[in-house]
Amino acid sequence: MKMSPRLLNYSHTDSLPHELFSDLQLDKVLSTQAISVLQQPCGEREILRRAELFGILENAENLNRIEMALSVLSAAERSLYLLNGAKVPLDRYNRYAEVLVDYVNSCEYLISMSDLGSLFAEVSEYFSSEDNQRMVADAKKSAQRIKSLLTQMNVGLLSFSDKNWLTPNYEAISEFDSISEYAQKLGFSTPPKKLPDAKINRSMSDAICLLYEKEVDKIEAQLSEFSNVDFYEPLTYIPEIKFFLEIHNLLLRTCKMGIPHCTPTIAKEPQYIAKELHDISLLAKNCEHIVPNDAEFTKDEPFCFLLGANGGGKTTYLRAIGINLILFLSGCPIFAKSAEIFPFDIVLSHFPKDERFESIGRLDEEQKRAGEMLKTASDKTSFLLFNETYSGTDDKRGFDLLKNTAEQIRQGRHWGLYVTHFHEVISLDYTVLSAQIDPTDENKRTFRIVRSKGSASSYASDILKKYRLDKASLAARRDKYAN
Repeated sequence: MKMSPRLLNYSHTDSLPHELFSDLQLDKVLSTQAISVLQQPCGEREILRRAELFGILENAENLNRIEMALSVLSAAERSLYLLNGAKVPLDRYNRYAEVLVDYVNSCEYLISMSDLGSLFAEVSEYFSSEDNQRMVADAKKSAQRIKSLLTQMNVGLLSFSDKNWLTPNYEAISEFDSISEYAQKLGFSTPPKKLPDAKINRSMSDAICLLYEKEVDKIEAQLSEFSNVDFYEPLTYIPEIKFFLEIHNLLLRTCKMGIPHCTPTIAKEPQYIAKELHDISLLAKNCEHIVPNDAEFTKDEPFCFLLGANGGGKTTYLRAIGINLILFLSGCPIFAKSAEIFPFDIVLSHFPKDERFESIGRLDEEQKRAGEMLKTASDKTSFLLFNETYSGTDDKRGFDLLKNTAEQIRQGRHWGLYVTHFHEVISLDYTVLSAQIDPTDENKRTFRIVRSKGSASSYASDILKKYRLDKASLAARRDKYAN
């Protein structure tokens, strides 16, 4: 039997590790459901198809239609939930009629979306098949028949309490309604009416079914015709549509903040070039101004080291690189002015961990994770993200381990970025970036990342500030003792 097409198709065998998303703090701005989608990168064809749908969502009318599709499918999901909770025959019959109606509405709405890009066109074509059309027509007729039979069985309200119904009939006028109306005309206040409970107790249901045995047999016959129908099939699109809408809503939110987004060009050869990348994880911290930075990883400079002063924006830059690459690999727009990116096979991260190391020391744990990371990356076009790896040991030991890792990265021909405070990386044959400071403004952090063959000035500035030997601290001391 032919399977219904998906809006989210995956072609990669390797999923991205969950710790990557926590390292980059992307899980603070997106739902667990969205993260589960981003964990499964897709190939070039699917990147283009998803990008097409995100472009379609930019149109307000198209957005409204897709949101309506979600509403229709959610109503069908609710009907099935209520059907599964029906405990007695009369309740089940009513719920089943609702399921048939919502199933018909779902299929017809999905068919109507053929003009909303290639992904929805495939869905529309599937539900437009002769077999599905026949099933929809039969479901529509059966729903009408069941409702007609239930109407014949509907003897209305049973009790004055306005809570027990033989069959749900929300248009019936109860004694409560009549008395309330007259009381209000006489100037008396009445308590608010509670909605009637459509649940029917078993004894009542059994009595009515015995009283209308022929009608019940006819309803059961109608239900048996759909015993093999998968009413859940249209509902599989609910989480997929939610993913597209969630990312779209994130784009709307960032647009209001002046953050640009774009659909990257897919590079034919490995590279990652982008203008004005933004780290959207800062949205979780309610940052009103996010400093953008450029990225340039090319065949000649595939891997870079990043140095700079503490608090200068190094980790923010690392997150911006990783987050936008992950979004691209799932066919989403990225938060940049422009970009050309290759669909890398996998993205991996190595960030410091905060847990206690009771059975293994921190350094040993970092070495172990780095080794596993490089093993996973082998034989793949990999993009690796290191953040202060080996920072938990002395400088000599830490730099020796860094050099060993750098050599493995070179041999494996990996791409990526390594944030470190070991300024000795200047001596290695790698491109070195640095977090720029403004020397004209008391070495104020600019949060801009620039290419540099190394500069220790930012470290010297940190040390001077730590021991209150920087320009501002010395001036304060001078003024203090001068007075």
